[in-house]
Amino acid sequence: MPDSPTDIPREFHSEYEGRPFQSCTRCGELLAEITGGYQIFKLYRRSEALYEYALCDPCHTGVVREFSGESKERLAEFHRQRVSLNLGRWKCCVCGNARGEEGEEEFSITGACLGRRLVHELMVCGACRHEMQGLLSAHTRSVWDRFVDENLPGVPSGTISPLELMPA
Repeated sequence: MPDSPTDIPREFHSEYEGRPFQSCTRCGELLAEITGGYQIFKLYRRSEALYEYALCDPCHTGVVREFSGESKERLAEFHRQRVSLNLGRWKCCVCGNARGEEGEEEFSITGACLGRRLVHELMVCGACRHEMQGLLSAHTRSVWDRFVDENLPGVPSGTISPLELMPA
């Protein structure tokens, strides 16, 4: 984690709006005014953003609360044993590989923000994302599919995963 917050890098801006995220994808509240902060999530294949969204802390907490206890326990244990929070958005927080290393084309980035400032960032490579997806229960997958259907129009169910929502 950096010593002090920094401006939100362009990579965390909305690809579709061409500017920083303005409102929560789920509730529509203005992100800069959320006292608990918010998180930005983006999945890339090569250099193309496949999907993106921003969730305020109350919405993030609400969605995670619906996940199964089994999924939360499995992912929490995985995080305790395997995740390093100090590698930023250029190295996978699970395996330490750099973006694109060993032919890896897919990666996700997560930014924790407060107001108009980035306070923490991390990256997960595609291989580690797929490994983590194997830890999810059927219930958690159905909760996530409902979130996608309700908040990310045009993205088919099962295309994206809820992994970024789990606290690291």
